[in-house]
Amino acid sequence: MSEEGRAEQGGLKAPFPYFGGKSQIAAEVWAALGDCKHYIEPMCGSCAVLLARPGWDPARHVETVNDADGMIANVWRALQADPDEVARWCDWPVNHADLIARKKRLNLEAEGLLARLCEDDGYFDPKLAGYYIWAASCWIGHGLICPNQRPHLSRPGIGVNQKALRDDGRPHLGRSYELHSTKGRVPHLSDAGMGVNRNVLRGEPNPEADVTDPYNMNIYRWFRQLSERLRHVRVVCGDWTRVCGGNWQNQAGRPVGMFFDPPYSDVAKRDAGLYAVDSLTVAHDVREWCRGRANHPDYRIVLAGYYEEHESLLAEGWRVHRWSAQGGYSKIGKGGGAANRHREALFLSPGCLEPQPGLFGETP
Repeated sequence: MSEEGRAEQGGLKAPFPYFGGKSQIAAEVWAALGDCKHYIEPMCGSCAVLLARPGWDPARHVETVNDADGMIANVWRALQADPDEVARWCDWPVNHADLIARKKRLNLEAEGLLARLCEDDGYFDPKLAGYYIWAASCWIGHGLICPNQRPHLSRPGIGVNQKALRDDGRPHLGRSYELHSTKGRVPHLSDAGMGVNRNVLRGEPNPEADVTDPYNMNIYRWFRQLSERLRHVRVVCGDWTRVCGGNWQNQAGRPVGMFFDPPYSDVAKRDAGLYAVDSLTVAHDVREWCRGRANHPDYRIVLAGYYEEHESLLAEGWRVHRWSAQGGYSKIGKGGGAANRHREALFLSPGCLEPQPGLFGETP
């Protein structure tokens, strides 16, 4: 790939919406980590920070990501190895009945999938990866691996359902900000779509297209770009400690840049169950791990969370960048819930680079 092409890779996005993704703040993370030789993201989720990396060069950089959710790990493995087959299972109209059926399939396969991923580092299931991306792009909120919610309807489409990907004018749905609804959900309808359903991915209708062939080539192109970007990324599945145990991290290259984005803790006073693999205490464990390695000469660590979760680090030489989430999931919540978006913070270890003037703005 050319240098220009590699620069463009920094604009890649995940093909599905993800609660708590950090694409908005990725530039600040990379400003703190700099040109680290080994990048580790122990809770990668949508890989928003990885995909936003500037100046990525596979000949110079080693990258390792991990997620405890087997469905997420399978998505990234499958996109690496067989992007066209994943696209084949994503290239499908938004349909409530299909969402129910595919979510049931995801539920049935979830436990066995995790076991297979952990037993074989080369295993992946492109059909389940496609189902997950498609389903996540059809609806919003927690509980994707639950059988009865309706698709996302509040916008024209998100993820693989976004309008700009369309070559065929298929139905599109949208966004709802009612995260904790207990009702069975219909497709996301409140906007033009999200993820692979976004309206910006849609092309002109083609009545001569054979629906058994690749129908929306924009999805295939997108997934091939992701496959190329992920070609040399090591994808691990399991608890975050799988990539944080031992002392091997700086043997793959130094300096080591690490970005942690654990689930918000009990300090956040939020509901459990936002993630398929959730915990109200793991953020505390991660903070203490980071605290113990903050002064390692090879480590640059960025820890994301709410300010009050990790503010004790400031007395030990860490810096903080406070920021406010915008749009998307930051709108979720009643009463004081939406105010949570102003609690966000990045905590930068003493080894992180100093911010460029004007990049972070004023930091309290």
